[in-house]
Amino acid sequence: MRLAIQGIGLTLLVGALSVAVAQAQGAGDALANGLKAYEAADYAKALEVWRPLAEAGNIEAQFYLGYMYDMGQGVVADPEVAVSWYQKAASLGHAKAQYDLGLAYLKGHGVKPEPGEAARWLEKSAKQGHAPAQFAIGLLYLKGSGVAKDEAAGASWVTLAAQQGHVPAQEVLGSLYAQGVGVEKDLAKAVRWLREAAKQGSPEAVYRLAQLNPAAGAKAGDAATLDKIRRAAELGYAQAQYDLAAALAEGKGVEKNETEAVEWLRKAAEQGQPRACYDLGHMIAQGRGVAKDEAKAVELYRRAAADGFPEAQYALGLALATGTGTAQKQDEGFSWITKAAESGLAKAQYAVGSMYVEGRGVGRDYAQAMTWFKRGADHGDADSMYGLGNLHANGWGVAKDPEEGKKWYCAAARHGQPWALKMFKDRKLDDECPSVSSQPTPSQPSPSQPPLGRPMPNQPPPSQPAPNGR
Repeated sequence: MRLAIQGIGLTLLVGALSVAVAQAQGAGDALANGLKAYEAADYAKALEVWRPLAEAGNIEAQFYLGYMYDMGQGVVADPEVAVSWYQKAASLGHAKAQYDLGLAYLKGHGVKPEPGEAARWLEKSAKQGHAPAQFAIGLLYLKGSGVAKDEAAGASWVTLAAQQGHVPAQEVLGSLYAQGVGVEKDLAKAVRWLREAAKQGSPEAVYRLAQLNPAAGAKAGDAATLDKIRRAAELGYAQAQYDLAAALAEGKGVEKNETEAVEWLRKAAEQGQPRACYDLGHMIAQGRGVAKDEAKAVELYRRAAADGFPEAQYALGLALATGTGTAQKQDEGFSWITKAAESGLAKAQYAVGSMYVEGRGVGRDYAQAMTWFKRGADHGDADSMYGLGNLHANGWGVAKDPEEGKKWYCAAARHGQPWALKMFKDRKLDDECPSVSSQPTPSQPSPSQPPLGRPMPNQPPPSQPAPNGR
């Protein structure tokens, strides 16, 4: 008999559990359906689904209903009704409801303002790990509002919120470290937390970072300024790290130290500063302060080029066009050099023109070469002026005009272009280009392998007649 009764009890228990599980699953499906309607802005449908669940004691639905009355979504906004639903869910342990209820008491929204009650609910929510509540209760402890003032406790709560990525908490925590409120003053930590907020798009954090920068507006030139720049660099300011590297690399205001310069460039490059990335590549390519590694240099050029830095685009293009540190790909090299030229980089404009003359990475096109040389010359580039002289003197892409060629050769010589200077000096024609005689005689590049984009004088492309002009 007892076994039979126990069997009946077990059967009833299993049945009750099955019903409970089914009800929970049904409530979960209904909540999901309500959320789907809410996200589609079908607030009437969401209310229709959530209201019966809330009235039946479902805390998630109670919170949702409170929020809709708070925001006036699908119903006329009613803060008092919102608070009543928040209270139901909060009393059952719903963290977000506890937070919103705490805010209601703090602001007097739908309920009489009571800082103590606000602090009680906010702390309950904060203890469940809700970041906005941790930040809010942290502020109350810092101010002594609704709780006894305790700056250490306030900083502790703000830290927990900041560690979860809460931007306002990161901003405040940065300021707390900067001022030494509730924590030991630590400028490095202040900068670190403000930078975290700035990464998430906080203009306030960007502003505060600028204020904390010891080297704001400073330019290297004397020991006192360099000291500010070094302190800013040590705090992680990328521009200061770059400025310090530049001073060390050139020995301006400080003893020259290329090895240390490389390390500061690395730090700035790691923060995504394109110029630092390019300069680091340049020093590695030359083996200055670090072992020479042309492949690594190309990798750095590519990073900076992808960020739109013209000098890096030009350097990457040259490396690809010549196969320096990477597989030779003249067409890709031409493409990168053209990007730099389109940004207004004069030496890149000259290089594009020369590649059109030589047919390197692109079909030979003297008209295009003329266009790019002209653009470079307009920017004061002596090599571009020399290129224009070659085109006119040889009649490449234009009617042959030795006088026009001489005019451009002379302009290039006045700007110190080595080949143009040598042309006039070797032929004793200084008087035909006034002021050239005052220029120092240049050293001649190797005639067997002129640099990319710098055609040797009187060295026409194949199938073209040699120039008889200057």
